[in-house]
Amino acid sequence: MPTTRATTAPKDDSPPAEQQLAPPTTPVTVKPTNFLFVKRDSGAIRGTYVIDPRIKIPRSMLPPLAAGETEATRQNLFLDTNSGSIDVDISVLGDTNTKRSVNMSLRCSDYGSITVKLHVASTARPPIYIQAKTIKDSGRITLHLPRTFRGPVTIKQTSKGDPLWGRISIGISEHLMAGMMPLSEANGTWHYFVGTPEGWTDDGKWEGDAACLESGGNVRLQYDGEPDPPASSSCLVC
Repeated sequence: MPTTRATTAPKDDSPPAEQQLAPPTTPVTVKPTNFLFVKRDSGAIRGTYVIDPRIKIPRSMLPPLAAGETEATRQNLFLDTNSGSIDVDISVLGDTNTKRSVNMSLRCSDYGSITVKLHVASTARPPIYIQAKTIKDSGRITLHLPRTFRGPVTIKQTSKGDPLWGRISIGISEHLMAGMMPLSEANGTWHYFVGTPEGWTDDGKWEGDAACLESGGNVRLQYDGEPDPPASSSCLVC
């Protein structure tokens, strides 16, 4: 997991105005929360969540830290189900005075898939780090990134595909692909950078946004507010 990040707002590398989509809506009827922990043995996780890292939660109400986790890297949102899918809208609030990144982790197994639509309230916000993981070969991941997202994206595929359904694929929308720099591909792992990597040091330290996706199934990436692309859209690995 990346180290604690600085509070500098990510640079806006959005496409020119004429290429931008209609701005997405941010839920306003959901009560913001922080350090939300949801773990289910069975059943899907669906809903809308608003995360505000400025909200203070008494330590007595927080779950124990996971192995290797510190207070600086504690998940602002943790969703985990052993039998079911995850389908959520997440809005991130906050400002540049927030002292750490907003960390989010989503995991599902037993043929579950993950769909995340990620929104931000403004460009003056803390950095975002999101990781999503599915266990089974059929567990796809679909991630809608905010258009102010700037940082590395890692995609790791843990399966070569199902003999019945064919090889897995990675699909990236044209809008996102236009600003996405390919870095490497080896052994089932792809590295990209959305925007320009200014401020990324030689020792790998990065103080902006980041996303890490690990899937046994198909992966789809697009900007928040874009319509779902056809399965064949900008398919990198099919």
